[in-house]
Amino acid sequence: MKQLKEITGLSNLPNPVYYNTPWLSNNYWGKWAQFSKLKLMSYSSLFQNVGFGEYYLKNCLGLVGTVGNEIVPNRANWAKEIYPDCEVVCGDIWDNEVFDKLVKLHKEKQCSGVCASPSCQSYSLSNTRRNPSDKRGHLFEPMLDFIKAVDAEWVLIENVPQMLTVKLDDGRIVGQYIIETLKSWGYYVDSGIQSAADFFTPQDRKRAIILAHKNKPWLLPEPYAEKITLRDAIGDLPSLEAGMSSNIKWHYAPTWAPAQIEVMKHTPTGCSAHDNPVWKPANVDGTPSKAKFKCSFQRKAWDIPCNTILQDSKGVSGFRNVHPGRLLPDGTYSDARCLSILELLRVTGLPDDYPIPTWASDNLIRGVIGECFAPLHVLEIMKQLRL
Repeated sequence: MKQLKEITGLSNLPNPVYYNTPWLSNNYWGKWAQFSKLKLMSYSSLFQNVGFGEYYLKNCLGLVGTVGNEIVPNRANWAKEIYPDCEVVCGDIWDNEVFDKLVKLHKEKQCSGVCASPSCQSYSLSNTRRNPSDKRGHLFEPMLDFIKAVDAEWVLIENVPQMLTVKLDDGRIVGQYIIETLKSWGYYVDSGIQSAADFFTPQDRKRAIILAHKNKPWLLPEPYAEKITLRDAIGDLPSLEAGMSSNIKWHYAPTWAPAQIEVMKHTPTGCSAHDNPVWKPANVDGTPSKAKFKCSFQRKAWDIPCNTILQDSKGVSGFRNVHPGRLLPDGTYSDARCLSILELLRVTGLPDDYPIPTWASDNLIRGVIGECFAPLHVLEIMKQLRL
């Protein structure tokens, strides 16, 4: 791996890096020291987003993403800024020129495996206009072509749970097709649905996972009994009302319509304003809302992991978007607002000092968090590869 050492400037791992994750003890980070003598291993990352899922892999497991692909320019630029070891190709993998360049780079940089997170919008239950002919739902095709072209030793594929069961307009069941194709190429394959909440992440973020290895069984990790609650993750942060900021980096609250804020002030922790006998959900102009989903205008609960964070985490009318709040002396509840960026980082499993690019907008940050693969979950999955 001479070339990889030249790229990274490392011959082995540093002894444990203690990340600024207040809900985790140093004992958690200390356990990764057992992998500090491993040789570095490189991989390609397809449909990279900004690479949240990969954030801990290099320092904890010696896994270095040296090739990346992302179609959205500002996301590709973010990944380039965070991962200087990685040559990120911004472009559509359906494009032959982009595809060929990725294959060439994978081979030149001696990558051993492939991580892939194809776009999930055409499968996701949050997309009420799902279309089985949506091109994004067929991204597994160039993904499989790439895996075959580079003869990857190992493969990690993740997506929303529906990936395993969704049926396309040509009759193929996506997950079944991927698994059967990999097996026909001689891979050991394991698959299933797991929640990030089972792997020290304060969020019940369920994902379909497919693992494949050419030379040995690579199994999904066993869930941990311990769960990190929303209170564990963000309970130490000061209260904020809509539009307020604090002296803590990234801890500020987005503004929202006064009529909706007033409704949420009268909605208890864990409850929906739809169940409020007096203060009913309202539109931004104050007229009664006709929202179809009871989980809209709903506060989160304190003492369980956070519900799944979606791209639209900024509006109080979204799916369980509102802070749990604290009961005030006048009988109303504090924090009638959505989670701050810092709170979103924590429930995703990222450290308080994660280096968000200074040019990134609030909407971009929330969008990429809503599509990410939780990094502590990824870490536990990839640990099985390195054992």
